[in-house]
Amino acid sequence: MIRGREVVELHWPSLLVLAACSGIAAANWVAISLLATACFVLVGLALVTASDGLARLVLTAAVLAVLGLGWGSLRMEALARSSLLAEVGEVGRAELTTVAPARTTEYAIRVLADVRSFRSERLRERVLVVLPLGRSPPRGALLEATVRVAEPRASERSGFDERSWLARQGVRVVLQASSWREVGRRGGLAGFGDRLRERVVRAVARGTDGVRRGIVLGVVLGEDEGLPRDVRDDFRASGLYHLLAVSGQNVAFLATGVYLLGWLIRLPRRCRELAVLGVIVAYVLAVGWQPSVVRAGVAGGLAALAWLAARPRDRWHFLAVGALVLVVWMPTSILEPGFQLSFAAVASIFVAVPRLGRKLEGYPLPRPLADALAVAVACGLVTSPIVLAHFGEAPLYTVVANVVAFPAAPLVLGFGLLAAAVDPVSPSAAAALAALAGWAATWLDLVAREVAALPRARIGAATAAALAAACVVAWLAVRVLRRCGRGPRLAAGLTVGALGVVGAVAWVSDPPAHTWQPPAGLRVTFLDVGQGDAVLLETRRARVLVDQGPPESDAARQLIELGVRSLSALVLTHPQRDHVGGAADVLRRLEVGHVLDPGLAATGPERGEALHAAKERGVPVSIVRTGVAFEAGGLTLRVLWPADAGAPTEDPNANAVVLAASFGETDVLLPADAESDVTGRLPLGAYEVLKVAHHGSADPGLSKELRRVRPRVAVISCGRDNDYGHPHPDTLAALDETAGLATYRTDRDGRIVVESDGRRLTVRTER
Repeated sequence: MIRGREVVELHWPSLLVLAACSGIAAANWVAISLLATACFVLVGLALVTASDGLARLVLTAAVLAVLGLGWGSLRMEALARSSLLAEVGEVGRAELTTVAPARTTEYAIRVLADVRSFRSERLRERVLVVLPLGRSPPRGALLEATVRVAEPRASERSGFDERSWLARQGVRVVLQASSWREVGRRGGLAGFGDRLRERVVRAVARGTDGVRRGIVLGVVLGEDEGLPRDVRDDFRASGLYHLLAVSGQNVAFLATGVYLLGWLIRLPRRCRELAVLGVIVAYVLAVGWQPSVVRAGVAGGLAALAWLAARPRDRWHFLAVGALVLVVWMPTSILEPGFQLSFAAVASIFVAVPRLGRKLEGYPLPRPLADALAVAVACGLVTSPIVLAHFGEAPLYTVVANVVAFPAAPLVLGFGLLAAAVDPVSPSAAAALAALAGWAATWLDLVAREVAALPRARIGAATAAALAAACVVAWLAVRVLRRCGRGPRLAAGLTVGALGVVGAVAWVSDPPAHTWQPPAGLRVTFLDVGQGDAVLLETRRARVLVDQGPPESDAARQLIELGVRSLSALVLTHPQRDHVGGAADVLRRLEVGHVLDPGLAATGPERGEALHAAKERGVPVSIVRTGVAFEAGGLTLRVLWPADAGAPTEDPNANAVVLAASFGETDVLLPADAESDVTGRLPLGAYEVLKVAHHGSADPGLSKELRRVRPRVAVISCGRDNDYGHPHPDTLAALDETAGLATYRTDRDGRIVVESDGRRLTVRTER
């Protein structure tokens, strides 16, 4: 057992660096003036010179902590300053440099950028830029844009406080761009990193596509922007999401590979170390400023320099210096989950993994498997409380998932980087290597998907606390029994019993959320997909999904959360992103019996992707138009429109599928985006439930149509604060003036569920 004095003697450089880090981190809550800092430091230095031994070390640490607090206070003050805050509400021309990969949301493209000028006034300030949907600018692009200056949003219903999150990044304003154009790329070291990143992306794209490409880029570059939300959720639920954020593991694999390659080609040791150092620097530049990669890059670089100088290496010192580099520039880094998870995981590897490794030595496990198990257990136990604190739930099967996925991660990284290295010489070889990385990524995707589908894949704080308490009780029982001389079998039995009791109690008190509960009659669920449509029709023996919302709404995940694993049919009403953007994911994630499509002459990429996914999965596709009717599990569906394919240049809304669903005496009208200029020509009768066409847009003929249809329930599917102004005030007025009509909106009410026993209706909302 190493005592406190020995720890100080062995690791005093690390302790001094940590003292400075602590002072800087404290600036998040406490500020100190420059004058006060100078006074404290002068007094501290005088005391340091008058002392010796341990007292001198403690006083030196205190001086460094005060210096850190002073510096942190200056940085926090600088981060709080904003020249653009005085321009809120103003519109002008801006020059920007994007500093991170763009992320596409439901309504816009969002990217962090540095402002170079606004209204011809030179300045430099970090901002969040919101661009219209369409092409995304690459990292490092120089943009000219017409922008409106706005303040970030405060806390939303979901609990996410964008204003506080951006403030921790040093961002005080949001620039909403109405138009933009790319005029160049940044240069220098940052530009060199951008070009390296683009080379990796280009090489990976030669041999992969879709989800496999997104996973490879996630592992290699920490870029998960190209992954569908359901895939990202699977990685989170399984405890594998850290693989999509570049970590010290990547740097370790990279450094080891470069060093071994240098050894194989007989390079001198000094050359090998210089090569490792150069590759680490290049990799950090390509990936960008992320806590895990900066920490790992600093540690790897210092290790290489120490080897070159033939000096002893202290891993705790390297870890401390990595933290110092991050907090010196951004004191708020310590509040970020990525920072906390990264450093907690590495500390657990330093402290717990050797002990766990010794415990596993007596078991018949191969050494690589034992090492992977020790790392997974140590990191899982240490990071779970942090994950719970930030996100309210933690992955339960993270140890199993990480052990099973472990062999594939270095293959994805190695083949992906090799593809980028050989791409300038042989694009065909790069494509082959990227394909190998893609196959390894397929294994990661499979593990994440299967583990995420297990019951209780994610647990809340209460269940986690109960399991932790059971583990502590079992551990104490084992200790007591061993001291009393009782056998290990009894101890093992008590451990299993304690865990079993806690698990049973948790299971009964909180039943699985992903079990499908069949309706008594008909259930119509209007999914909350934002600015789009997705309607699930269910009976005890059938499930039909009419439209699938935009990709960002993750309709597939919503269905899985409802316990729906298969669909009798999937209807593509018309080829627009907000209606069929999520169809491909649904087809890949769920078992689908049939795809119904109007086969319009006007088409779109999302429809094409959905039909491609149907072909991949062997799902038959049928063209449905006016007059087609079919039954599924007591549910009768009739297609009222369109009559033909229409023209390629025709608005798809005018030829969207208008569907009537009947169950007993309950009828539901689903017109998609076909407004009264279309439905007014159809032989409509009375319908108890009406989905208001086109998200509640202005429709002059709606009042007349409501008198014909006489609905009792009307539902508007639209997104909160959408850019189209839906639902339109005239539409809401027409609905309000209809006697006996109850109107619901997904932007206000969330998911809306209408149930019928064939005669009576009940409605509930779910958030």
